[in-house]
Amino acid sequence: MRKMSFLLAMLVISAPHQSQAQEPATSKAFRVDSNASWIRVLAYPDGPLKRFGHHHVISHQSISGTVEVAPNPLESNIILELAVQDFAVDDPALRALEGEEFAGEVPQKDIDGTRANMLGERLLNAEQFPAIQIRSTAMDGSMPDVNIVATVAVIGMEQTVTFPVSIELADDSFTASGQLEITHGELGLSPFTAMGGALSVGDLLVLKYEISGVPASADEK
Repeated sequence: MRKMSFLLAMLVISAPHQSQAQEPATSKAFRVDSNASWIRVLAYPDGPLKRFGHHHVISHQSISGTVEVAPNPLESNIILELAVQDFAVDDPALRALEGEEFAGEVPQKDIDGTRANMLGERLLNAEQFPAIQIRSTAMDGSMPDVNIVATVAVIGMEQTVTFPVSIELADDSFTASGQLEITHGELGLSPFTAMGGALSVGDLLVLKYEISGVPASADEK
């Protein structure tokens, strides 16, 4: 009997505690890697005089933000911020990626004029609204291809936009990439027009994006 009691005691001591065996999974905090993340907006001329306009590539390569990846990835949270002044217009290397419609360089005076119009009061109003913020509110789909529903804050107004993305997720990194066709109106904007409307930016925009992240440091969590 004494031998049996000893064996039972040893089994209790050596057995893993239930709390240790069923530790709940935790979220992982990432920060956006600004050096590896980008957004490109393709804009097209419109109006009776559109043949005199240019196809433009508007780009942003200084995106900041955080991503909290939940044990169930569809419950993750994403916050992105884009400084409006960091938008660039018609980088030749990026234009070369977009095919024949974007072939050739745009004169510098046209680039400067396009950027001034984009940042001006009639469009992004960079002086009054210096940042665009994107916050996820829901996700659906099946990994790796999901839809991220987000609130996009532009010029002081919030719009709901659904971003299709393909996600690559690892322990020490993530990448989310995709493409979306969207109108100015869906972003709360109005297309820029000139010459009494004879030349304008087309209402439809094409957004291409890739957001990459690395583990957040302790003071970023």
